[in-house]
Amino acid sequence: MAEILVDIHLDEVKINNMAIISADTNLLLYHHLEKATFKKHHVDSAAFVMSFNSYVREPKDFIDLYERVNEIMKDRKKLNENSHR
Repeated sequence: MAEILVDIHLDEVKINNMAIISADTNLLLYHHLEKATFKKHHVDSAAFVMSFNSYVREPKDFIDLYERVNEIMKDRKKLNENSHR
C-alpha cells in the first residue's frame, strides 16, 4: 500500500509541475496516471479504496502507513541523487 501511495503522490507532483491551467485536463491526466499506477502494482481501484479506507479508520495504522510512505520517498530521493552523480 505504501508503494502505491508513493507513486500516486509522485504522479500528483508531475501534474502540478506541468502547470496546466485546466482543472479538467489535470483530472484526466491524474486518472490516466492513477490507472497506470494501479496496473503497475496489480491492484484495482476498488481494492485500493477498500484498503485505504481501512487505514483511515485506524489512526495509528494510518500514521504508520504514512511513515512508511515518507521512508520510501526519502530512499527514492537518495537513489535519484546518487544516480545523477
